[in-house]
Amino acid sequence: MAQGANPVVPRFGSNGRKESVPPRTIRTRRVLLVAWALCAACTKPAPVTSPSHAGAGPVVGRFDGGVVTQAELVEESARLPSPLREQFERPAGQREFVRSMIDKRLLAQEARVRGLHQKPEIHKQVQALEERLVIQELLAAEEKAAGTPGEQALREYYQQHRDELAQPERLRLARVQVVVPPGATATQRAQVKQKAERLAQRLRSGEALEKVAAEGDGRSGELGWVARGDLPDRELESVAFGLKKVGDTSGVVAEAKGYSVVRLLERREARVPAFEEVRAEVEGRALPQWKRKVLEGLLARLRETGSVSIDMPGTP
Repeated sequence: MAQGANPVVPRFGSNGRKESVPPRTIRTRRVLLVAWALCAACTKPAPVTSPSHAGAGPVVGRFDGGVVTQAELVEESARLPSPLREQFERPAGQREFVRSMIDKRLLAQEARVRGLHQKPEIHKQVQALEERLVIQELLAAEEKAAGTPGEQALREYYQQHRDELAQPERLRLARVQVVVPPGATATQRAQVKQKAERLAQRLRSGEALEKVAAEGDGRSGELGWVARGDLPDRELESVAFGLKKVGDTSGVVAEAKGYSVVRLLERREARVPAFEEVRAEVEGRALPQWKRKVLEGLLARLRETGSVSIDMPGTP
């Protein structure tokens, strides 16, 4: 084999002819098998179908023992993680995906031929999976029957969590910044500060903010709405929240990168918004608690009728 050529692994196709499988293809199929295993372990599996199931659209693959249909291909590919799924969107990728599905079913078929599906530990895992799935279905049915939290329940949640829904004081700010170049001398720093003071004076004299900010450096101009903790420099934040009236301009504030001047454009005082303003947020917050109540109610009924006892020492 010439140096740099891709090594291949022999295989036999459905027509009995010998084919070659590049190692990259084998690695791809191994990745798919691992991904399928992870999907089965971490997500709710799709309904189990027989490998020979052929009533779900056109057949896209065949093997000795069954077929793969177009619907099964779509269903299987949809369960893969997004980055991996994107590799199999083109026709060539879909063809490789079908071959990988057949590989998976051939492996499962061989495992059954060897009787591995009858091992006690396999039965235990199947029972555990079945238990998890039927519990999920039971809870989904109970939640559907219970519906969503009503208006009264949402208003009660709102009253109980007003502090969490409170909105902090916010300021809409503009800043003019002058940056000190790295390695600047004391004289250069003084010159930069003087420039910042001249810009601050121009703002106070009524010159347009946009014109003055255009002569600044870095993040000059409107900063938008900020709450306490949003500004990276604590001294600048303290000065900004100390401004009393809309239109007030601060003095020059020393920062790590240079000097800044801030202007207060608008203020929103801390407040608890009305229920109608945050109804959607309240509903989203209340839903998990509502589901817990549904579960607790179901468990209470089952415990009451289930003759529950715990034969362990300790506090009842």
